[in-house]
Amino acid sequence: MKPLAYRILNATDSDLPLLILGTPLGTASTVWASVGYRLVEHFRVVITELPGHGLDAANAPENGEATNLTVDQIAQRTVAVADSLDAQKFFYAGCSISGGVAQILALDHADRVERVAAVCTAPKFGDPETWHDRIETVREDGTRSLLPDTADRWFAAGFLDDDIAAGHMVLEDMATTSDQAYIACCAALATYDITDRVPNIDIPILYMAGAQDFGNDPDSMRELSRQTPHGTFAVIPDAAHIVMVEHPELVADHLVSFMAS
Repeated sequence: MKPLAYRILNATDSDLPLLILGTPLGTASTVWASVGYRLVEHFRVVITELPGHGLDAANAPENGEATNLTVDQIAQRTVAVADSLDAQKFFYAGCSISGGVAQILALDHADRVERVAAVCTAPKFGDPETWHDRIETVREDGTRSLLPDTADRWFAAGFLDDDIAAGHMVLEDMATTSDQAYIACCAALATYDITDRVPNIDIPILYMAGAQDFGNDPDSMRELSRQTPHGTFAVIPDAAHIVMVEHPELVADHLVSFMAS
């Protein structure tokens, strides 16, 4: 399986344990930068790109090309990243669709991952019809047409007014994401459903929620943590969906505390 595209924040520190960070739909690896650089003393930090996103934009599908991408395949390609770095074991944290990757790694690749953090995520994201509708919207109007609604969902009230760079850069990354790469990941989310499998997660998993994330609200994520025998829960205050941009210091602290337990 071909590895996902990735960037390494501290390539020379190969003796440190490997931590792979996975990105949300429509973002690039820079979305984790503020957290990642806070972790380089503890881990060899690698941030992966979703297929066709960010550093992998040149490999985005052509218009009309069928990809049949699944979240399971993204998980397999994440393991291939660890293989490419000669790491038998690794830690993982992923947000949104990559929070789904975190849970699949815990279920199907438990021999490879030490601990995982599933950030602002779910065992199922809505229903397939919702994703099919979004696919049609992107086909007709492009990813940039999603910008107003995305800004309201991704960031807590007032954040974009106070923040002069990071949040706006994330939104611009989304707006310029290849339509076909975005569509491929939407199709993957339409088929993703591990609802019945969550209780089978048998490695330590941290579910991290944003206090103002209405799509993956804290109560539902707390309940996920209770369904797993080794689950823990954390909530990031004054944050919505992209918590690692809104409060990177808090997210980094939670990850260090959990991964080092």
